[in-house]
Amino acid sequence: MNTKIPYCFLLALLALCIAVPGCKLHSESVRFSPELKPRQADIGQGKTLGLSVADTRPDKQVGIVGDPKIEAITVTAEEGSPSLVYQQTAEALTKLGFKVEPASDATERSLRIEIRELQYESLKRPFKYDAKAKVLVGAVARSGSGRYERTYETEETGEYGTPPNQSTISKSINGLLSAAIDDVLADKQLLDVLTK
Repeated sequence: MNTKIPYCFLLALLALCIAVPGCKLHSESVRFSPELKPRQADIGQGKTLGLSVADTRPDKQVGIVGDPKIEAITVTAEEGSPSLVYQQTAEALTKLGFKVEPASDATERSLRIEIRELQYESLKRPFKYDAKAKVLVGAVARSGSGRYERTYETEETGEYGTPPNQSTISKSINGLLSAAIDDVLADKQLLDVLTK
């Protein structure tokens, strides 16, 4: 028996073959862009504060998306100086009443923000992707009255029907980064060191 395959069926099959590779996972890179929610206050009373921000993560890979046994992509974050983190933190400190400048050895009063850890993992399960994200931010405050250091941790979990894209991953990481830095700027003990 000789059966002919309709031409439109072949076209549909060809279109499907072209479309499916387009759904493949691609490595993602996250750019630091926190959005802080600073409060307006005169805590700093116009005192000069040296600010520095550093990415101190030992491993620049943030995590993975997919199934590690079959197909997975890596998620990384930008390396080098996280300038938007510095800019947002400086603006928030200015609203708190400090006169912010880049930190130097001669700075009497300083705050160092360290991005110590970023983790993002979205693993494939039957019918969904389980996502988990965590951010650790360290702060070191110094002034004539002493030194204060603390680590601030924020995390979240979620579920997605498809692999999360760069926008979703970036929103999650930067949301947690923002929350951690907001916690730094709301820490009464840290502010006490910087204002004495």
